[in-house]
Formats: sequence, C-alpha cells, structure tokens
Amino acid sequence: MIKLGIFLKPNDRLKEEIINLKKKVKTIFGIQKYLDHPPHCTLCVLHVSSLSLQSLKKKSLKVKYIKEFQLEKTDIFFNDPITKGNTLVFKIKKNKFLRSVQLRVLKFMNQHLIKKKINFANLKMKKNFKKYGYPFVNINWLPHFTIASISKNKRQKEQTNHLQYS
Repeated sequence: MIKLGIFLKPNDRLKEEIINLKKKVKTIFGIQKYLDHPPHCTLCVLHVSSLSLQSLKKKSLKVKYIKEFQLEKTDIFFNDPITKGNTLVFKIKKNKFLRSVQLRVLKFMNQHLIKKKINFANLKMKKNFKKYGYPFVNINWLPHFTIASISKNKRQKEQTNHLQYS
C-alpha cells in the first residue's frame, strides 16, 4: 500500500511568503509538524496499491492551469483531527472551480483506492472517507496552504494566536 498525495503548488511570490512564515514559526516554536513540507494545497491524500500507481503513471487527468489563488487570511485549525495540534494556515477562497478540481481528482482516483478503516467522529468526514477515501471533501474541505501544525500547550496556543493576520 502506498500513500499518494495530490497537491496544488503556489506561485513564486506566495511560495516565498509561506516559506518566510514557516521560518518565523520555527524561530518562535522550534521544530513543528509540516515546517519542512514544501508549500502546497492538498487536494487529497489516498492509499493505493503499487500496481495502481504504475497504472496511474500511464494515465493523465487534464486540469486547467490555476493562475492565482485568492487568499483570505491566515487562520488556525484548532484541534486539527489529523495532527491533534493547532494548524496555522493561509486560507484560500473556496470557489466552484477548486471544488470541481478536487471532485474530479477523487472520482478519477476512486477505482485505484485501497480503503482503510479509519473512524472519524464527524459524520460527514466519515461518509466522505467511505465514499472518496479522503475525509476533507465538499463542506469539510477548506482549501489552504499549511504553515505548520503547532503542538498544543498553553504557551504555544497563546503565541499561535498572535501569528494570525488578514
């Protein structure tokens, strides 16, 4: 079983801004989850077989080039269900095009999925995971560029709040 992530990359200006914020977080909090990840927006993370991966390499899914992302602001996903930390992000304005790209990718990938058993407390996330192999779809998908997921403790929560800006 192989874990496969499908991502959108930011333009150079935005990439540099994200990298600078990652450096600021590292200075304040030290090593945290996702600080070493290159800037990206996750469309989905799925589990596929190595045979499916070989088959996928021969296929392609055409997606229009996205010239610009409309950023809303930095935000924090408190109590992130994946990291159990507080995840600092640049939120991307959700639009029909981004939603349709994610759904096209998920539908394209559906036949290649290895369905894992993961239980989510959130009913919609549970249904999404069962249907698509990924919990963050439709209303549960908040497109964003992750800066870092900061481990939870009182001092870090207070400092994390100061990193938010519009």
